Amino acid sequence: MKQLTITLLTLIFSFGTWAKSITQEEAISKLNQFFELLDLEVYEKEKVSTVITDDFLIFEMGKAWNMDEFDEFIQEASNTTISTDWVLSNYEVSIDDNSAHISYVNDGVFKTTDNELVISNWLESVYLVKEDGELKLKFLQSDLVNRETR
Repeated sequence: MKQLTITLLTLIFSFGTWAKSITQEEAISKLNQFFELLDLEVYEKEKVSTVITDDFLIFEMGKAWNMDEFDEFIQEASNTTISTDWVLSNYEVSIDDNSAHISYVNDGVFKTTDNELVISNWLESVYLVKEDGELKLKFLQSDLVNRETR
């Protein structure tokens, strides 16, 4: 009986090592997928919701938004913006067994209905967690560094 208890405890404690570890590539890929889904040409709130947690928050422009509030912002912005493009770079990734944190540079270009280009540069940070075995965004912090209109 003692041997069975030890075996069971060993299995329970080693179970976490059987779970697939998060890789840098997986974390960066999920972040890029989030921005691909935000592209105004394909944006649908339901699709974005598949890569974020139910309690996802985004902090940008001094505001904290949940997905419903961020969706309202995107819907309003789509009235004056006809295309969006983001280039993410300079990734710094930290990973543990169930989460990842990425800091990065985001260079965005937005084309407006007035045919202007709005070029923005942000420093951003995102926190991802494993939820039901899948990596999802839980929190995104965005700080605007520079913006110009051409």
